Amino acid sequence: MGLTKLSQGERIVLFAGVLLIIDLLFVAWYSVDISVLPLDVRRLAAGVDTTLTGVQSPYAGYGVAAVILTGVMIAQIVLARLLSVRLPAPGLPWSQIHLVAGIFVAVVLVIKLVRDLEALAFGSYSGVLAGILVGYGGYCIAREDAAPA
Repeated sequence: MGLTKLSQGERIVLFAGVLLIIDLLFVAWYSVDISVLPLDVRRLAAGVDTTLTGVQSPYAGYGVAAVILTGVMIAQIVLARLLSVRLPAPGLPWSQIHLVAGIFVAVVLVIKLVRDLEALAFGSYSGVLAGILVGYGGYCIAREDAAPA
């Protein structure tokens, strides 16, 4: 693949977006330690999943929206820039769509993080960082498109 054909913003969205999707789907965002419970309750909770990903409750909709929008951003870059597929022209330029979608992804992940601050795991922090990078990549794409040639 010719990643050299991509602009800096597109590379940021591509790499951070893939990491974000992996983080949201497979890395624990919330983790509950059941070792602090009394022994009899721990036996009952032994079969309970104590970790939750970014697309699971609480506030699963935020994670699902971030996965969908990030997937759309990645798909547009791969199809249009790497595979040279001619996509239908939307009402707005693709650069503006990347800007709005990237900012939306970053904002919803920050909201998801701050709405429930209990039992956060590593995935929540790395996911928000990747979401902010996707937002920054969308901003770079819009800035590159607006720059005079």
